[in-house]
Amino acid sequence: MSRTISRNHGATWSALFPPLLALAFGTVVILLTSQMPLQAFAAFFLKPFSATFFVGNWLAGATPLIITGLAACVAFTAGAFNLGLEGQVYGGAVLAGFLVLQMSHLPGWLGMWLALPAVFIAGGALAGLSGWMRVKWKVDSLLSTFLIGNILVFVCDFLLEGPMLDPSSGLSASGLIPDPAKFWQLSPPSLLHAGIFLSIFLAIVLAWMLKGSTFGYEIRLVGKNVGFSRYGGIPVKRVYFLAFFLSGGLAALAGAVDVLGAQERVIRGFSSGYGWNGIAVALIARNHPLLVIPAALFFAYLEAGAQTGGLFADLSPEIARLIQSVVFFIVSAQALSDYFSRKRVSGKRGVLHG
Repeated sequence: MSRTISRNHGATWSALFPPLLALAFGTVVILLTSQMPLQAFAAFFLKPFSATFFVGNWLAGATPLIITGLAACVAFTAGAFNLGLEGQVYGGAVLAGFLVLQMSHLPGWLGMWLALPAVFIAGGALAGLSGWMRVKWKVDSLLSTFLIGNILVFVCDFLLEGPMLDPSSGLSASGLIPDPAKFWQLSPPSLLHAGIFLSIFLAIVLAWMLKGSTFGYEIRLVGKNVGFSRYGGIPVKRVYFLAFFLSGGLAALAGAVDVLGAQERVIRGFSSGYGWNGIAVALIARNHPLLVIPAALFFAYLEAGAQTGGLFADLSPEIARLIQSVVFFIVSAQALSDYFSRKRVSGKRGVLHG
């Protein structure tokens, strides 16, 4: 009993350590860069909670991070790496914008709810390509997802600067998304929209799937021990493909939800690192879908604090990037440490059994 409690406390502290250290780092940065540190502290840490407008924008910023965090969770749980999340988010946003504009003659809600499944399938097929190449030709998924994701970013930039360009926007952007095709606004004039309920619903469904379904059991077992999974009759190749498909579909859905909820149009480079931050969110949450929600809220809080710090104090908005980078480095180091620890343990077991 005492050992179990000790392990739980250790896991809790391990999860809390990156955010706490990052906030401490942010405090030091504010002290070094601000000429009004007290005002800067208040603007960064407290101002995001001072009005419904700021709270709404904070929650709107967390919505795509929850979904990209879930996308990373699926891949990591299967023992795979999907580094193409950024491109998949971008591609999902562009495809969603294109589809709702093409279906503008339909009732708005119908166009949106037809676009979302199409975006999910397209994103899943794109990521599933990496899964298929892994099981067919043993292509490194870390490399293939990264390269395909980068290619997709350039393709989307081309579309927004060419075929989908709206000259009247003054930007490299598509035409305006019709209001009926957007998620319902919950707290105008903030950007908060009903897509946040979809993100929470997806977290609950994914948590149930990974913990309470046969497919979730197969994903978890493959992620822990591929050899034992094969010995136990689990179709490892199918699990890898479906894990990549689900991960890519969720990432693309994150882009679609953000564009159809918080944005007026698809703007070139709009995602601002949703995919990469989703990886950090999943690592902080230790691949637990429900813990992705507070982890995403923390990352979005850093963005909101940086914005209010720039508006009401002398802070640069880039301070959020600095703190997020610290979080990313810490959780990556923890993940690598855990990975090599498991490898050492499994190696010792192999020697003993051999």
